[in-house]
Amino acid sequence: MIYGSWRQRLARSLHTSRSKPHARFVQLASVDVNGKVQNRTLVYRGFIDDSDALIMVTDRRSDKYEAIKNNQQVELCWYFDKSREQYRINGLINIIDVQNAQLSQTNQVTREQVWKTLSASAQAQFYWYLNEGKDNNLPEQITEPELIPDTFCVMLLLPTEIDYLLLADPQQRFINKKTNGKWQELPIKP
Repeated sequence: MIYGSWRQRLARSLHTSRSKPHARFVQLASVDVNGKVQNRTLVYRGFIDDSDALIMVTDRRSDKYEAIKNNQQVELCWYFDKSREQYRINGLINIIDVQNAQLSQTNQVTREQVWKTLSASAQAQFYWYLNEGKDNNLPEQITEPELIPDTFCVMLLLPTEIDYLLLADPQQRFINKKTNGKWQELPIKP
């Protein structure tokens, strides 16, 4: 697959900021079931191999899950303070939850692979409040697919437009749009 220029820029931004854990935090805006815009911080967890799909995770019990199930259109904003770069990524989110993972082998494998990348403390969050009065912290990572809680969901952001802004001197801005399966880049005057 040929990736758009935005992918090379993003790889460079991530590499430049690799020593800063907060560089993996993104802001995701969506619209809830009542039409209200919601913005929240999530952790970027990589790309699905051979695609432009960005990986994040969520809990099925969250407002975010219901909002995205209702309206898949989102915008992600990502700022790298070290390099002074901003990415605004528009697209659709596909949620892989326990129900649709059972319908597709590819979705099941993706859900299991992403689960295995989570730390024990991140995994434990998906068990919170499932067992009232019991310890919900897990002693170690759970890797068996049958033990992955139903609350765990993978979110795949499928970008359709990326607005890239470099806040250096001179400023640079590019819009990348996906049309007919191909990325096109247009320089914009900031």
